Amino acid sequence: MAKFPALTFTTAGIQMLVQAQNGHTLTFTCGKLGSGTLDDSDDIKTFTDLKSPKMTLPITKVDDSNDEKIILTFDTSNTSLENGFTSRELGIFAKLDNGTETLYAYSNAGSNYDYIPSKETPSDENRLVVNLIVSSSANIAVSVDKSIVYAHMSDVTEKISEHNSDTDAHSALTVTIDDTLAPTSDTNTIRNLVSNLANRIKAATGAGGWKEAPAATLASLSKMFANLATGADVTWDGKKFTNHRLGITGLMDQNGYICFGPNCGNLIIQWGFTGVISGVNPLTFPIAFTSAPFALLSEANAGFTSAIDYTDFSKNTCTSTKADIVGYNLNISNYGATEGWWIAIGI
Repeated sequence: MAKFPALTFTTAGIQMLVQAQNGHTLTFTCGKLGSGTLDDSDDIKTFTDLKSPKMTLPITKVDDSNDEKIILTFDTSNTSLENGFTSRELGIFAKLDNGTETLYAYSNAGSNYDYIPSKETPSDENRLVVNLIVSSSANIAVSVDKSIVYAHMSDVTEKISEHNSDTDAHSALTVTIDDTLAPTSDTNTIRNLVSNLANRIKAATGAGGWKEAPAATLASLSKMFANLATGADVTWDGKKFTNHRLGITGLMDQNGYICFGPNCGNLIIQWGFTGVISGVNPLTFPIAFTSAPFALLSEANAGFTSAIDYTDFSKNTCTSTKADIVGYNLNISNYGATEGWWIAIGI
């Protein structure tokens, strides 16, 4: 951008400002850039236009917060400029009431000019800010071109700052989530999409609402699986063990059992070893069944069992109570057997 010296008010500009203090309205309409060179005989105060106007500058922003000064921002984009030119002249144009637009103030950069290329070479410069002294008693208006759609970085920063300091900036975003709203599409309003996510969170956690803490977190589940792999959830009391998390208990001994708990229908597998004699050998299970076993297998070290009585436990006082099946009779034929083994499966 050319380095323009201070603006000089034209005679017409001074007259308009005076009349604006006496009931008339002074309206700033636009700016202009030109390539004219000042001669020694030129009197700027008499100018009504640039010597060689090349480019009209729409007003895009106005700051009239100061009673004695007005700040005008002009669009200097070359997007519609057909021919490049040497930028030396700057003019601010205004009109009184509904009168004719005329030159209000003028400046010439002289040798501190700049070159503005045509639209074929987009320019980085896109704004010009001018400070004008006015009277607090003058009626001032500005014709701002709302069609300029680009934003300068300072505009963006200013708007962001205004937005961040506005306590009502996001009031419209305050909505109530409905976690009963199941998703049906990938495209919806922000409120409905967030509600869809809340619905899935509630379903995944099994909680009554999406805000409620889940019964198990991913961290706790990860720990649980790690404990299953290492046996960290198992506690021991002598040869008895308990996995409280899975509900599995057992006795790891020559006569022992594993109870797989409610997750496996309370299935129990028991085993045992005993010394035997020929005839009836009453055996007691390490843990009682609640009904007759599904399967029962016995064997002796000198021959096989000749009879296994497990269908009528109530006849054997040593093998039955009113509610539980606590054992059975191992009948050994006289083949010299001295040891017996057995396995029972039930619940």
